Amino acid sequence: MRIAWIVGYPVYGGPHNHLLRIAAPLAALGVEALAIVPDEPGGAADRLRDAGIAVLATPLHRMRATRRVRPHVEFVARLAPEVFGLARALIEHEVDVVVQATLVPPHGALAARRAGLPLVWQIVDTRPPPFVQRPAMAMVRHCADLTMFCGHALAESYVGRRALPMPTEVFYPPVDTERFVVSPERRRATRARYRIPDDAPVVGMVGNLNPQKGWEYFIRAAGHLYRSHPKIWFMLVGADYEVHRTYRQRLEEEMRASGVPRDRFVLTGESTEVETLLPAFDVKLITSVPRSEGAPTSGLEALACGVPIVAVDVAAISEFVREGVTGYVVPPLQPRALAEATRTILDDHDLRAALSAAGRKDAYERYDAVVNARLHRDVFERARDYHGSR
Repeated sequence: MRIAWIVGYPVYGGPHNHLLRIAAPLAALGVEALAIVPDEPGGAADRLRDAGIAVLATPLHRMRATRRVRPHVEFVARLAPEVFGLARALIEHEVDVVVQATLVPPHGALAARRAGLPLVWQIVDTRPPPFVQRPAMAMVRHCADLTMFCGHALAESYVGRRALPMPTEVFYPPVDTERFVVSPERRRATRARYRIPDDAPVVGMVGNLNPQKGWEYFIRAAGHLYRSHPKIWFMLVGADYEVHRTYRQRLEEEMRASGVPRDRFVLTGESTEVETLLPAFDVKLITSVPRSEGAPTSGLEALACGVPIVAVDVAAISEFVREGVTGYVVPPLQPRALAEATRTILDDHDLRAALSAAGRKDAYERYDAVVNARLHRDVFERARDYHGSR
């Protein structure tokens, strides 16, 4: 079986990482993957190719969060020719099942429909506003042969009481539990690399430096934590893109205003080896703003590395950050609450050890990439069966 995994934006993110983690186990199950991404700068295509995944970069315009008219006009004007071209590519590459890996843009779904191929439509976050969600979900109802939701909370948010006509499945991002492990050696090496003392508490976060991740709330929580833990350090792991230059400047202002010495904020930039950095954390924060996430992959990777999590109650996050078991969940946009929950973990070694062990166990049993790949192989078969029965 050959699948086409279509992601409508070029910056490496959750849907790209999802494919990267399950491509090898899928291949072992007889499923070959082709990644299709926009032919724009962004890094996703190169990272997937470097991992040995076949990639097709093709024109894929998308809607923009802007009031400027021109990008929206270009999206509408180019939609039909880009869908027709994508449908031809699906046929030429002998694709059996199409995975539309984001809610929008809808090119993959429309191309699958035109090519007469089964379609699995994945809904991975809550970011699209209602005026986008409503027409998009109408297309899901019309086009999809199976719909996947990244967490039960997303299924409830998008579907509510009106059931979808096709089969549905809930999933979570996959983790390579052989790469993401508890590692005292990596902990020491990472701390030495960034000149962090071995005995200093470290609180960190992973994600692209964009407003969706709520980095300003991480920095404000850091200010509260520094006042009670003056030896603490903070790691910010994530890519910094020109499109978010203004936001990046705002974060610098937040750091200056936090009261934390600037050298205690370690900005690593983009990393393709997050598994070497996470073990240096004592606690990982997730500070995303409302209407943003599904289930952030970095949180599940932290669990695999035995790192307790303090996270905001957004979308499906509370489904894997189990209160008092693998971490703590607090209301969004409240840095003081983030700091208080983090302080609870830092100040109790036995609690931290218990949270670490439970997180690792959950990652291995629930979120492992091999388990995820088996689920997807079954989903592809169910989508083909449903498509054939239409």
